Amino acid sequence: MHTFSDFDAWGDAVRGANLRLTCDAVEEPIWQLSARPVDDVVVQVAREGGGNLCYGGNLHPGLTLFMPVTTAGHYVCNGERLDEQSILAIPPGADFRIYVHRKAHAWCSVALPPDRFPWFPETTGMPRDSFLIRPPGDTVARLRDLIRRAALVPALDEPATPAATVAARALTAVATACLDPRPRIRPAPGRPQIDRWGIIRGVHDLLDRGTVPRPTIAEIATIVGVNERTLARAFHESFGVSPRVYLQLRLLHDVRRTLRRADVTTIARVLTMHGVWDFGRFGIRYRRQFGETMSETVGRRRVGGRR
Repeated sequence: MHTFSDFDAWGDAVRGANLRLTCDAVEEPIWQLSARPVDDVVVQVAREGGGNLCYGGNLHPGLTLFMPVTTAGHYVCNGERLDEQSILAIPPGADFRIYVHRKAHAWCSVALPPDRFPWFPETTGMPRDSFLIRPPGDTVARLRDLIRRAALVPALDEPATPAATVAARALTAVATACLDPRPRIRPAPGRPQIDRWGIIRGVHDLLDRGTVPRPTIAEIATIVGVNERTLARAFHESFGVSPRVYLQLRLLHDVRRTLRRADVTTIARVLTMHGVWDFGRFGIRYRRQFGETMSETVGRRRVGGRR
């Protein structure tokens, strides 16, 4: 298990996904990750020292299953609650959205190889997009326990051994038992579907380009091509928060990343670069979010410490 004192360094170590991460408050400045191949299966066990608002895509060639280890019920995945009896299933190439509000938490995942678990939506009837399932019985608990043991036991430090082959088969068997499509959790009927994926991607692309400094909700909706109500619905159904809350979290996190860079001149310069003009109010939100002042963030960098 590798331990990080820095959220971004931890995020860079997470395997198999193209991630955009935003830390939502820090309870304890410790992030941990164990990620390893077990034969042709990949397992990960992680602990995060605070909340997280995550948007990403599955880069594994096969299906990935994600589930909480602690703080079950505080996860919002694709706009739905993920509890200890549920799994987020992410097909290859599919997007996913995960939000845990201001809580330290732990999770685990397993990526299944395509040759052991073929993924053909046309023949299996399963969706191409990520979705929640609630398998019967104790299969989720069994899979969670198996992932945690496979990620941490020294016997599997060497991936190409008979022990790894046996463990991979066990992981695949239990994961497959979880994937009966019948208990899949479906959205409530009667509401028209919207392209949440396209809207969220459009917002991220707009913010990443930086051509509109701190755009308003109305400006974002216009550029993305939807009305404000549809934009709000896409964020609530994807993350469980409003676009305004997401923009505030992203701004706080972007400022912190800039403050930690070696080429930072002054805090005021950083804030103005990010379109912040009310330094006092922003400073209060920053300290509440990260448990330290902006000056302390800069000072930590200058003495060589990282958080």
